Amino acid sequence: MKDFGRLVCALERAPLPIFSLTLNKEHIFAVQTDFIEGRPIIYFVKSLCHTDGQYLAYRITGGIEEVVVVDSAANPTFVYSPIIKVNKFPPYFTKTARVDKKSGFIIVELKDLSSLAKIAAYKTIYDEPPLPLFLFKANINNNAKFVIGAAMYIGESETLSYFYYIVLENEPKDPFLKFSGQRIDQPSFSNRIDEHGHIYLKLIKLFNNHPLIGLH
Repeated sequence: MKDFGRLVCALERAPLPIFSLTLNKEHIFAVQTDFIEGRPIIYFVKSLCHTDGQYLAYRITGGIEEVVVVDSAANPTFVYSPIIKVNKFPPYFTKTARVDKKSGFIIVELKDLSSLAKIAAYKTIYDEPPLPLFLFKANINNNAKFVIGAAMYIGESETLSYFYYIVLENEPKDPFLKFSGQRIDQPSFSNRIDEHGHIYLKLIKLFNNHPLIGLH
């Protein structure tokens, strides 16, 4: 875990987002660092620690490294990497997957709204605006569901883009998602953008299913 924490946090302009998921019935933390011939390069570590946290916290003081999983990014003496909880390992990331050159997003289903908010708010670390969240209705397993997600790429390559999403049972009524990394409480939908201490993500409703996102 110390090697993993050092990889994603130490000497970085901004800590890399990490993914929390189950692989071969074991919990792992993983990070994508590069592409080779269109295929993502991923490093991972088996995790035996607290797996329900929201951030991986790292610091080195007096020659001693600390790597812990925490619920909020409230202690300024640590550097924090957001933990993105993935519902299942995307088939594209497996060794046997073929590299598809067709246009379209690589879709990644997340476990919760907090993971989606952390992905969409990631660029605020660079003083850039957060990513927009797109909402549309999709037919999943012959049932009409509401899908909310954000499109982004991680790394310097713009050849592959990801669409991170969750499935909702009900349509959100408010046009913004309120989120704070300093608080333990979950993100919530809001019709206001003036409450101090929050990041606000705009929610954009599409008329039809997104043409570049294949959900079934």
